[in-house]
Amino acid sequence: MTSQNADLVSEQAAGSRSLDKRYPITEEQIKSLHEKSWVSLPGFLDKADVSRIRDLLLDIPDRGFLSGPDSPDIDSTMLMLHDGTAFRNPKMMEFVTSPRITGAVVELMKVPEAVFVQDISFFKPVGTFEVPWHQDFSFWPFDRWGNLSIWIALEDMDDDMGVLQYLEGSHKEGPLGYIEVDRDIRDAYPQLRDMKVAGGKALKAGDAQAHWDITVHGSAANTGTRRRSALSVRFHRPDAIYNGIAHPHYDQFGMKPGQRFGDCPAIPRVGPNGVITD
Repeated sequence: MTSQNADLVSEQAAGSRSLDKRYPITEEQIKSLHEKSWVSLPGFLDKADVSRIRDLLLDIPDRGFLSGPDSPDIDSTMLMLHDGTAFRNPKMMEFVTSPRITGAVVELMKVPEAVFVQDISFFKPVGTFEVPWHQDFSFWPFDRWGNLSIWIALEDMDDDMGVLQYLEGSHKEGPLGYIEVDRDIRDAYPQLRDMKVAGGKALKAGDAQAHWDITVHGSAANTGTRRRSALSVRFHRPDAIYNGIAHPHYDQFGMKPGQRFGDCPAIPRVGPNGVITD
């Protein structure tokens, strides 16, 4: 292949991954999410788009603490986090509510529309700790499960960099409650030890993986030679109700317990073509 032809192919590939173009979700991918608790989304975004978002995040201060009942402080040299950037930065909001992302979300969730509720980045330097197996559901102020996270590689990742991994079928166990960070959730629920560990494999920048809020997941330590950079974008059903649990991200919206997230003016409603404005 000549250099000119190679450039043309590259341009065509990038065009097919435009943020305005829907990602081609397959029936097999939908089945994987609903039966295995997670799904792989190779080539989800163009490398140039994720590079731009990575640079945007690295130009702003990190959050400095982990979400949770006690919101513990964390050293940014061990894990750098940015939470809710889209709700302060129009460029990030345009990115996370683009048809490329929202079209995949509603197809995977099998709903006509969803609400975009959170974005959070995870920059994990070399030598950082593992994240133990856990469910996200117990940390968030939702009355029901069904939140979908799309975890996007912002840089190329090798197997040894702590790529997110999952216990297949674990969402079928339902919400398992808050488990202390120093306790293995599999000690509380021994049946989880029989489940297959999936994911955790090398990804290219722009590849993604998606999982439910009750999917048991975690990540190994980054023992590679480069920082691991990822962004998680989270969506829920519009009929999910705010239950009032304190949370440093969701507290900002001024919602009342019992209010639907789809009725909160600060929470974007999205469909297959991006933000719903009516």
